[in-house]
Amino acid sequence: MNKNMKIIVADLFIIFAIVIGYQIFLSMGYKETIEDTNVKHSINIFDDNRNYLLNYEPQIEKDILLKSIVSDVSIGNITVIKADGESFKMTSDVFIGKNKDGVYCATIDKKNIIENIVGIYLSDNYKSITYVYYHIKNYIDNDKKLMVVLLDGFGYNEYKLAKEKDYIPFLSQYYKHTALSVYTPVTNAGYAAMITGQTPNINGVHDRSVREMNVNSIFAYALEKGEKAILLESDIKILNTEIEPILHLDLNKDSDTDDEMFNSCLDAVSGDNDLIFIHFHGIDDRGHAYGTQSEKTLSYINKVDGYIQKLSEVWGKSIILTADHGMHDTEDGGSHGECRSEDMIVPYFIIGE
Repeated sequence: MNKNMKIIVADLFIIFAIVIGYQIFLSMGYKETIEDTNVKHSINIFDDNRNYLLNYEPQIEKDILLKSIVSDVSIGNITVIKADGESFKMTSDVFIGKNKDGVYCATIDKKNIIENIVGIYLSDNYKSITYVYYHIKNYIDNDKKLMVVLLDGFGYNEYKLAKEKDYIPFLSQYYKHTALSVYTPVTNAGYAAMITGQTPNINGVHDRSVREMNVNSIFAYALEKGEKAILLESDIKILNTEIEPILHLDLNKDSDTDDEMFNSCLDAVSGDNDLIFIHFHGIDDRGHAYGTQSEKTLSYINKVDGYIQKLSEVWGKSIILTADHGMHDTEDGGSHGECRSEDMIVPYFIIGE
C-alpha cells in the first residue's frame, strides 16, 4: 500500500469514527430527552370544585407538609396520583418533596413513599370511574338488565353550569356523586378504566395511541355469564374489546353521529339485550371547538339530556351514566389531558336503581 493510500484509509477511518461517535452522542441525548418527558417535576392539587395549586414545584432541599401548602383547606383524606396512572388513598398527614425522579409524597414516618406523582386529589368521599365496571358486574351477577352511557368529555364543572342554567333538567334529577377519572384523562384511558375496573398502570391504556388492554373488559365477563351485550360507538373503534362495536356513519351530514347512535339505541332497547353500552361524543367535540361554557356546548348538552330522557322512557330499566374525563377552557376552545380538577372530576348518574 503506497503512502497516499495509507493517508486516505486513515482519513476514512477518522471520518467513520467521528460519524459513529456523533450518532452515539445523538442517541444518548435523545434517550435522555425521552426519559425527561416521562418525569413531571411539578404537581397539581385540586378537589371537586377547584384547583388549589397548578404546577406546584416543591424545593428539592426539604420536604413540606401538605397541610401547610393548602392551609386554608380542611381535609382528612387524599388520593395521590402517579404519572403511570396508579392512585393511592392516604390521609392528608403527608410530606411533599422533590428529587431527581420528580415529585414524591411521603407519610410522616417516611415508611411509605410514592414517587413520580402528578397530582393530589383532596376528598373524603373518593369515588372513581373504575366503579362502572363493578357496578355493571353487580347487575350481571343479579341477572338484571342495564344500559351504560359514556358522555365523552362531560366534566363536573360543566355539569354544574348546565344545571344552574337549566340545560339538563332530566339528568340532573339522577346525579349521585362525583367520580375521579384516571391519568392521563383522555378518552382511551378513561374508557378503558370504566370497562376494566383498573387504572392505566394495570390495564395498560395510558393515552390515545393505545387500543389493546392488558386485562379483560366487562364485555368478556358478560359473555362468560351468557349475557347478550351490545356496544354502540361512533365511526371509529376506540379500543379492541371482546365484542365488536357497532359503528355509525354521519348519515344526515350534520357533523355528528350521536343522533345515529341514539336511533340505534332505540332499536337495541326493543331487543333482548342484557347490557347496552353507548358512547356519545358530541359534548366533547363542542367543548374542544367552543369551550365548556359556550352556548353551543350547553345547548348540545340539553340535546343529549333529551336523548337520555327518551331512552329512559323506552328502556324502562336502570341506566348508569358518567364520563371518561372532563375538560378545561383554553383561549381557543377546550382541552384535557392534565391532572387538574376540570379534567379529572366527572359526574356520576344512576337512573332506576
